[in-house]
Amino acid sequence: MVFTRFFRKNGQTRDDTIVEIVSTGTLVLLTQPLAIFGGGLIASVIAPNAENLLATWPIIGQIVLFLVFDDMAQYWWHRLSHKSKLLYNLHRPHHNAEYLSIRVVYRNNIFYYLLMPGLWFSGALIYLGLGWVYAFYIVVKMAVICGAHSDVRWDERLYEIAWVSPLMWIIERVISTPATHSAHHGKHAADSAT
Repeated sequence: MVFTRFFRKNGQTRDDTIVEIVSTGTLVLLTQPLAIFGGGLIASVIAPNAENLLATWPIIGQIVLFLVFDDMAQYWWHRLSHKSKLLYNLHRPHHNAEYLSIRVVYRNNIFYYLLMPGLWFSGALIYLGLGWVYAFYIVVKMAVICGAHSDVRWDERLYEIAWVSPLMWIIERVISTPATHSAHHGKHAADSAT
């Protein structure tokens, strides 16, 4: 945090700090718990006898369910938010910062995440017995997300190492890196990379 000027980014305004504190605080304290609890509640109403039904599934199968119903759902939700004017207006604060940093990870309109299907699906999967897997899955997922938004270009050196460079083509198609994500982080919906 010291080396990246975490609290004083180039181009940062007072409003940036307020938006990031409000959006992150709202997501962590209100929106995410509400959506996950709501997803579990809806699942319990739809399938009252299914609580912990998948708890004995192999761990790899449980992870695959989260990759499909959380990660892929988030991916397509994000893609849709760049195509739909209404959703893009909810997502636009994420792209409005003059800097890329883990500070902008949750920088979205407070309703953006409430509408995100993956959070609701995760709640349903937890109800179905995948809570312990989710506890580890979400840590790995957030590490990847923070790594993609990082202003520490940890991937830069990997492109320069001759034997690793070809692997980076695969890696950047599996996870988002600072290089790929900064290319995506344009400020205007009309930008084809954004």
